Amino acid sequence: MRHDTDIIGIYPEQLSGYVPLISFKTEGQKQAAENYITEEVDVFFAKIFYNQKKPKYQPIPYSQLITEKDFKIVDIEYFYLNLFYDLMRNPATHKLESTIKWCITFDVKCAPIQLAWHSPHYKGSNPPNPNDETGLPYRKFGTIDINGYPVFYYIHFTLQEILEVIK
Repeated sequence: MRHDTDIIGIYPEQLSGYVPLISFKTEGQKQAAENYITEEVDVFFAKIFYNQKKPKYQPIPYSQLITEKDFKIVDIEYFYLNLFYDLMRNPATHKLESTIKWCITFDVKCAPIQLAWHSPHYKGSNPPNPNDETGLPYRKFGTIDINGYPVFYYIHFTLQEILEVIK
């Protein structure tokens, strides 16, 4: 006999059918997880744009995240409403500029890029210092690019690392 166990919930407002929803019992847990993610994303962008002017970046709501399977079915309006709504031409450079958007992902297929951490202070003969955090990030990520420039970053997090933060 089969019983309805309610192990997995359904969230119909989720845009993608391939993105799991996580939730917490308390606002404090939610805030702790979001603070951790925001801090990690700040570190990530500081390292990605090392020795460059750090661009503006902002998250899109997790409920609006899409995967590679969704690209075939999502309407083009999605991209204008979520990624390009603030696209403008810089009057000084005449280049198009937009705030970089990002979202967390648990899907490693959305984050195929992983830069090996390598300290800029390592010269090949000195032993590496594991406490040196000035090198490139060791977090997986993926991008959506326009003309070779990333306009959206999928930043990979594991459920385990988020659970460790709220415990």
